[in-house]
Amino acid sequence: MRWTLRRAVDADALRIGEITVAGWRHAYRGIVADERLDALDPAEIAEVRRTAIAAPEPMAVFVADDDQGRVQGYCTVGPSRDPDLAGDTTEMSGVLYTLYLDPEVIGTGAGGALHDIGVAHLAAAGFARATLWVYTANTSAQAFYAHRGWRPDGEPYQGPGWSAPATRWALDLSSWVCL
Repeated sequence: MRWTLRRAVDADALRIGEITVAGWRHAYRGIVADERLDALDPAEIAEVRRTAIAAPEPMAVFVADDDQGRVQGYCTVGPSRDPDLAGDTTEMSGVLYTLYLDPEVIGTGAGGALHDIGVAHLAAAGFARATLWVYTANTSAQAFYAHRGWRPDGEPYQGPGWSAPATRWALDLSSWVCL
C-alpha cells in the first residue's frame, strides 16, 4: 500500500481520536485495565489532539492517508518534558509522544513511514536525541522500535496514574537525514 504523509489539520482530530481508541484497545488489552480501555472516548481524545495539532513548532502531528485519502495512522512529536532531561539538555531532547495506527493497517508500512517522518522532523528541529515511552509488557512495540535503532534508556517506571510500568527508549538523531 502507498501512504501519503502530511501534517495533520484540525479536521483530522476526530479520526485521530478514533484511531487512538482502536489502537489502545488492540495493543493494550491485557496490559491496561479493560474498564479504562472500554471507557475511552474518541471525541475527548480528539480535543487533546487538536491542541497538539495547533501547537507551535517544534511540536508536530503527522498523519498517513491511504489511497482513498482516509487517515489510517498518526504520530505526534515535540520537545521533551521528562524531568530528568530538564535544564540545558531539554532543548536537545525530542519525544515521539504517540504513534498509532488503525489496527487494520498494521504491517502495511504506515507505522514505519510515520515513525521516520516524525524522527526526521525532530532531527530537523535540532534535537540531538529522541525518547519515547513504551509499556514494558508491549513486546511488539518494543520490537518495532528496536528494529529502528531505539534502545531502552533506564529501568521500567510506573508514574502516578499510569496504567502499567513503562520503559523509556532513546534514539541518537545524529545520523538522521533532516526534512
